[in-house]
Amino acid sequence: MRQRKRGHTLNMQKVMMLVACFVIGYLIWSTISALAYLGKADRETTRTFAELQQVSAQTLEQQKVMEYHATKAYIEKAAREDMLMSKRNDTVILFPVDRTAREPVPPKLTGIPRVLSQLITWVKGWF
Repeated sequence: MRQRKRGHTLNMQKVMMLVACFVIGYLIWSTISALAYLGKADRETTRTFAELQQVSAQTLEQQKVMEYHATKAYIEKAAREDMLMSKRNDTVILFPVDRTAREPVPPKLTGIPRVLSQLITWVKGWF
């Protein structure tokens, strides 16, 4: 009878030990998972913060450009350069522009067929 009782006690201790091992294993696994998640969240936060700083810098740059476009200096520059306007009593010098089209230069004659020449020209356009 003692052996049965003692054997039953040993089985109960084994079951309790097994349950304790599972609980400790689960706690270790959940802690490692939480640390991995926190590391991933930290990297994502860092990346998002870097993007936010970049966008903020771009926004600030665009605001400065918008402010410059509202100044009289920009309006005068645009009027003079883009619209070719001048102030009263300015001396305007116009240079003649040769707008005649030049004759196209015929392609060099080579020993290769025309189709192959066009293919080579087409391929060169890709690079």
